Amino acid sequence: MAGTGPQTKGETRDLTREDWLIAAVAALADGGVEAVRVERLAKSLGVSKGSFYWHFKDRPQLLAAILDLWDVDFTQQLIDNAAGLATPQLRLRHLARDALARTVYGIDSARAEAAIQSWAATDLQVAERLRAVDTARLAYLERELAAAGQQPDKARARAKVLYLALLGLYAARGYNPELADDGAYLALVELALQ
Repeated sequence: MAGTGPQTKGETRDLTREDWLIAAVAALADGGVEAVRVERLAKSLGVSKGSFYWHFKDRPQLLAAILDLWDVDFTQQLIDNAAGLATPQLRLRHLARDALARTVYGIDSARAEAAIQSWAATDLQVAERLRAVDTARLAYLERELAAAGQQPDKARARAKVLYLALLGLYAARGYNPELADDGAYLALVELALQ
């Protein structure tokens, strides 16, 4: 990622839009949407607020970009990573392993997901976006399960079970790491494929 690295006294660095965006997602994961403040981000990045305005018009534009990044990198990229595999079973296993990744861009993926959900609980537009992403994620799982031979009703139910179990695993990572057992989730994927 461009622009990252320690800054020495008297040295300036040109931050990219991605640098600001990753810092914003990290702030969201750590402190919720209220932690995503331009001045706070600038301080954490060791730059002035002026740098921010080269890349974003304002905070609402940054918040919209967070949702775009989450949709693409925390959803579509996982699907794309598995797309070239030969069978739905291989694709779903690969997707499950990718979804269990502890970090994306150095950010705790489970905390980022939880922060998006908390934000959606207080913002109708974010809730609408979250529902659209949930729908897309479930549709993908359902299609792959159907391609693996599941009847449509079973594919739909198993897609929901897999998705809800993953969200539960993410939630448990925050308070009970022993319960958040990646191996148990992978075993559930295998059961869903039977």
